[in-house]
Amino acid sequence: MLFICQLRIIPGQFEEATRMFRHPKLPNNVMVHEFLGLLGKPDAIVIFEAPDAATAADFVVQFGRAADTTTSLAMPIEDFQWTS
Repeated sequence: MLFICQLRIIPGQFEEATRMFRHPKLPNNVMVHEFLGLLGKPDAIVIFEAPDAATAADFVVQFGRAADTTTSLAMPIEDFQWTS
């Protein structure tokens, strides 16, 4: 499963966030595809693969000390079912 996590650094936590973003702890079976800093909000995004939502949550929870996070499941557009 592919996930995208948006990270907004909590004021006063820039140094801690930078350390975590550069050296995240990777649970088993998590593969980071991209970790990108952004000019604007959110401050960063991480695109990663995990076998399930629980494993994805285990990975993302580490960033909660220094950033507000929003994580979404991503899927190929060919597999996406649009709803009205």
